[in-house]
Parts: sequence; C-alpha cells; structure tokens
Amino acid sequence: MEKAVSSRRAFLQASSVGLACAVAAPTAWLSPAQAYAKRLPYTQLTDTEVETLEQLADAIVPGARKAGIAHYIDSQLAAPLDDCLLMIKYLGVPAPYKEFYQAALQSAHQLPLSEYQKPWHELSDSQLDTLTAQLASGAIDGWQGPPPGFFFFVLRADASDVVYGTQNGHETIGFPHMAHIKPVQEW
Repeated sequence: MEKAVSSRRAFLQASSVGLACAVAAPTAWLSPAQAYAKRLPYTQLTDTEVETLEQLADAIVPGARKAGIAHYIDSQLAAPLDDCLLMIKYLGVPAPYKEFYQAALQSAHQLPLSEYQKPWHELSDSQLDTLTAQLASGAIDGWQGPPPGFFFFVLRADASDVVYGTQNGHETIGFPHMAHIKPVQEW
C-alpha cells in the first residue's frame, strides 16, 4: 500500500501538468478540463456511461463535468496499472477497474429512471439531492454492481481530485496551493 501511495504522490509532485491525461495521441498531454472543452472522444466509456458519470459527479461535486471528470476517468481506465491514479486503486480493489465503473454506472443510469422516470439531467435539485443521499448511504433497492455507498465514495474522491486538485481549484475554495514542486505552467 505504501508503494502505491508513494507512486501516486511522486507522479503528482513531479508532473508539470498535475492531473493530466494523455488523449488523442501518446504525446498530447491535456488536462481533463482541456479534453472536455475540446470534446475529445472517449476510448473506454460509452456515451451513456459518460452522460451518467458527468451528471452524477456534477451533482456530488459541482464543477466536475467542466473539470473533465469523464475524460479523467476514461484516460485512467486506459492507463497502465502502474500509472493509474483512480482512487479505487488505493483502496485494495483488484484491477481491472473498468468493470467496476461500468457496473456502477449502469446501475446509476437506471436509478433516476426507476425512481422518477427521468434521466439524471431532467431531475430537480431536490430529486438530485434525494438520489445522491440514497447513493451515499447505500440505501438503494435493486442496485446491481459494486456497493452504492462505496461507488459514491470513490466517485466523490475522483471528482474532488479533478475539481480541487489543481492550483486554480485550490484558489476557488480559498485554500493556498502549496505544491512540493510548483508546475511550470498553470494546470
């Protein structure tokens, strides 16, 4: 476990682009937010999985969609295991992680449809709050896949990394960014 944490910490400290993902080509490094803004294609997630992921992550951590949560997770699912930065890697869950996300996102996609006969993007704020609270508590009937509370925890951690794990993210919450090695350019 210490080796994995050390590897993640070393990557984040040494990387001049922070939580970056290689997209489109092995030499093209973009932040998840840049990949989202450019609408780059996904290689691991389907359109339905991306839509569900973005809607749910944005409900849990506002700003996750524009910060590129789907591009981040998609790129990390494609990364070699030693380079993967997804929170699930550090929680003792065996790889591959794609099946974890696919099963959870399939159930998450069905959740508002069964509860309200609407997709995530059509829910009211109170309906979003109700479903995310149910997800966080694990109190969801008929859920298939990984435990809903565990999925909520993992997704919230990944979304928080993408939204607040940058210099700009720190500034939005008034927390000083104290990187061990300051990036040569803004993330």
